[in-house]
Amino acid sequence: MTGDTTTVLPLSRLSGILVIGSGAREHAILWGISKDSPSVPIYAAPGNAGIETLATRVSAYTPADIVRWAEDKGCLLVIVGPEDPLAQGIADMLRRQGHVVVGPSYEAARLESSKVFAKRFMNRYHIPTASWQLFKDPKELHNFLVGRKIWPLVLKQSRLAQGKGVVVANDPDEAFGATDQWNEDPHVYDDGIIAEECLVGREVSVHVLTNGEEYVWLPLAQDYKRLNSDPHSPNTGGMGAYAPVDWLSDEERKTIDEEILRPVIEAIAQERMLYYGILYVGLMMTSDGPKVLEFNVRLGDPETEVIIPILDIPWTAWWWALGQGRLLAPRLPDPQSTAVAVVMASEGYPRKPVTGQPLEIDPSPGGLIFHAATVRDQGRLMAQGGRVLTVVGLGSRLETAREQSYRQVEAIRFPQSQHRDDIAREGDQ
Repeated sequence: MTGDTTTVLPLSRLSGILVIGSGAREHAILWGISKDSPSVPIYAAPGNAGIETLATRVSAYTPADIVRWAEDKGCLLVIVGPEDPLAQGIADMLRRQGHVVVGPSYEAARLESSKVFAKRFMNRYHIPTASWQLFKDPKELHNFLVGRKIWPLVLKQSRLAQGKGVVVANDPDEAFGATDQWNEDPHVYDDGIIAEECLVGREVSVHVLTNGEEYVWLPLAQDYKRLNSDPHSPNTGGMGAYAPVDWLSDEERKTIDEEILRPVIEAIAQERMLYYGILYVGLMMTSDGPKVLEFNVRLGDPETEVIIPILDIPWTAWWWALGQGRLLAPRLPDPQSTAVAVVMASEGYPRKPVTGQPLEIDPSPGGLIFHAATVRDQGRLMAQGGRVLTVVGLGSRLETAREQSYRQVEAIRFPQSQHRDDIAREGDQ
């Protein structure tokens, strides 16, 4: 069915486009759509101060709010950015109203919303991943850690935790420091805590567009999850990224395709999951081959901010077809440029970010600035959260894109901020 558009509703049926979310990822999605200049209203729920230049913001913050708002809007194309609404089944709710939705069903979204579900899924279909154990009782986990002889060890909250529920513990002290903090919330054990083998190698983010039976690769991206270059610094939602990745060989890509992607998509089809959207597979390239670290059921952030700008495709047409279970082509064109993204976050992120700071931005030619936690207060741009801006440099070479990104970072007046200085640095790729 790849390339078969005969059963796709014509774009003339489209009454509007809605992007759900308020981050830099959603800003980048809207930027891609805006290049097509579709002659329909474009909405964002709830959006942010940067997004409002591309879309009408909707004051709808929960799935129920969004469903109520969409009830009388005709046939919308809906692209769901964040994981939380997908985990709550918003794609199912909106499809029942007759909208075309890019996003998996509630059941399929469990591949991200429950790491236990994902691990059992991988074990069931023999998809390579780290060995693991599940703990649903704090005393059992404590005893396990006391008796543990092999370190480091990876500890993961099974539930969604906005990228901050994973700790690579190098010794018992680090492990107990994490679990003591997590134990303050008794609901952390509802779905459990996973202790898994610490895989060694290089990480890579693989995204595919899929209808649950077929898939096409998006450009490979590399993200930076740690707060800074210190390998013991806290995990975050992502502090930077670059794309495309050129250090994977053709043979390694073939292995990823044959041993990971194809078996995962075949398993999704066998389980009869409705999956019209994006599958993100976080991989570790180990000495034993690629192994899955995690699944995301939506575009990664900040990977989206480097993938969309380097792909010259009609995004509206692709999203419209994908939301109806079709892929417009068997593969996407190769990128003709490189992108490097640097995230500017408030001081105190990820634990207690400083909020309410004024921002002054003078965009420079050749780059992009995607907003996340920004608001306008009496016309003044303000930072209102952790990750505030994603600054993207573009160029024909990685170094050119990197220079562009950091030059723009230095021109932004955001006094109580922090960012990594090593994104896409030579020797780190």
